[in-house]
Amino acid sequence: MSKPAPRVVEVIESFRITPNMQRIVLGGATLEDFPETRPGAYVKLLFDLNGDPVVQPAKDKPVAMRTYTINSFDRQKAQMSIDMVVHAKDGVTGPAAAWALSAKEGDKLTIAGPGSSKALAENYDWVLFAGDMTALPSIRNYLQALPSHTKGIAVIAIEHETDATTLEKPEGVSIKWVSKKEATLSDALQRIDWQQGTPAVWVACEFSQMRKIRSWLKDEKQVPHSQVYISSYWREGRSEDQHKIDKRQDVEAFAKQLA
Repeated sequence: MSKPAPRVVEVIESFRITPNMQRIVLGGATLEDFPETRPGAYVKLLFDLNGDPVVQPAKDKPVAMRTYTINSFDRQKAQMSIDMVVHAKDGVTGPAAAWALSAKEGDKLTIAGPGSSKALAENYDWVLFAGDMTALPSIRNYLQALPSHTKGIAVIAIEHETDATTLEKPEGVSIKWVSKKEATLSDALQRIDWQQGTPAVWVACEFSQMRKIRSWLKDEKQVPHSQVYISSYWREGRSEDQHKIDKRQDVEAFAKQLA
């Protein structure tokens, strides 16, 4: 199957939803035939090597792609929203976050996608979600889509307690927000009350945290691999392109452990 062609879109709105999260609403005629999406779907934003948004990709010019979960898509309006973490590390931020901070109505850029991630396991007694702020849009969408009788817990690591937000979810699913000053995501997970029965697990976070959580699920909790989706969305100190290489090597090494 051929990949969807890149689309030029424009900024409809850009506004802060929490101290460290910016919502960008994108629109335009190119989204009128955008494929239907499900929880976990994502697009890639295209930037040139100077960090400026690409409007018309050229075959002879390299681009840097930055991946973001689709927060919502409205076909009637031909609009989608994406939520972008915008905190800086030592006063420095990446090209996508820098663009998000300055984006204004009418600005244009190119997106590619959508792509999709593995869905939740089909059969489970309860659900366990874990992620940092980069995974929050996916977790939000999964929680909204769960049957009303679902039970479980979602553990979400945020920069600051003020980044916690209201999530639509089944009554039986509890939310635990963990600020950076309280604990790491992996430490917070190990403190939850593990429920009876077989869980469906969905985890997405920073690379080193992902590896710790994966080992905990496999070795201590002995959750079958078929019940788990786990992925790193980024790696501390590495660009997205460098992280992509690290991630591929890690996945290959872990697959050998399971063989």
